[in-house]
Amino acid sequence: MPDTKKEALKKEVLKKQFHLETKSPLFRQALDFCERVADSHANVLLTGESGCGKEIASRYIHACGRRSGKNFVAVNCSAFTETLLESELFGHEQGSFTGASKTHTGKFELSNHGTLFLDEIGDLSLTTQIKLLRALETKQIERIGSNTKREIDFQLITATNQNLPEKIRNREFREDFFYRISTIVIKIPALRERKEDLPALIDFFFRKIQKENDISIREMDSTVKDFLFSYDYPGNIRELRNIIERMVILSHDGVVTEEALPILYNIGALPRGNADGSFQSIIPWKEYKQKSEGEYLKWVLGQVGGNVAEASRKLGISSRQIFNKIREYGLR
Repeated sequence: MPDTKKEALKKEVLKKQFHLETKSPLFRQALDFCERVADSHANVLLTGESGCGKEIASRYIHACGRRSGKNFVAVNCSAFTETLLESELFGHEQGSFTGASKTHTGKFELSNHGTLFLDEIGDLSLTTQIKLLRALETKQIERIGSNTKREIDFQLITATNQNLPEKIRNREFREDFFYRISTIVIKIPALRERKEDLPALIDFFFRKIQKENDISIREMDSTVKDFLFSYDYPGNIRELRNIIERMVILSHDGVVTEEALPILYNIGALPRGNADGSFQSIIPWKEYKQKSEGEYLKWVLGQVGGNVAEASRKLGISSRQIFNKIREYGLR
């Protein structure tokens, strides 16, 4: 079999493996770009809304390329403080700082000859950006507490849902670092931009979640079907999965009814608040506001994967306020 046919077959297999089969021209173009950069040494920046599948796209790039037999190392930059992130990326020597009880190999070294994926790159501090820029330019790193330079060779893939040019204008992101990480920029479309894929995705998640929960669905109300195919999914694929998981778990005797619809859809469509989807009695405004706020915060945290920093940006309130509300409403 000619190499071109082998490569095409490999990509089709990988698309099935990563559930990237698509009928959308827009998403097909994004995947084509992913395939074309896979064998290069270029740094790739994936952009797109939260939950649209940027990490899956990064794993697809890795699997399509010559580095597929080596490590794929993923780091969420917003999950660490500045100091901890530096240690996570560069590693440290035993005794280099208080608590460094043993030598730690950083993600740069672990991804050597493979792929390093840095998610939420827009959350990096300016200081960390400088250190990463130097490492990318020299292809060398030093562990914290060491003077030994270590050669590194990997393909860098970064991702963000933020407007990095705007952050540059606001002096929150370094222009030189931006140009270093964005040799190739690939936009992953939002789910509402590729609704051609909804039937297959809905079917996939229903089958998967029924199997995971040992629940069998045999019927679905027409209102539920209308919702699934007309909703815009601001939280993208992550939200779609959460919604279907809710529907499966709240089904009764194999039937998904209107009560399984997301709380925000219920509130937007009709003034509902109780478990059965309708008000049985007038409740104090403060009580309704508290219930609604708690449900909304829970939903927002679900859309951003529990990332408090991201929720803070989306909601326009501080992380401390969010933590206070998490405690207030007993959220996890």
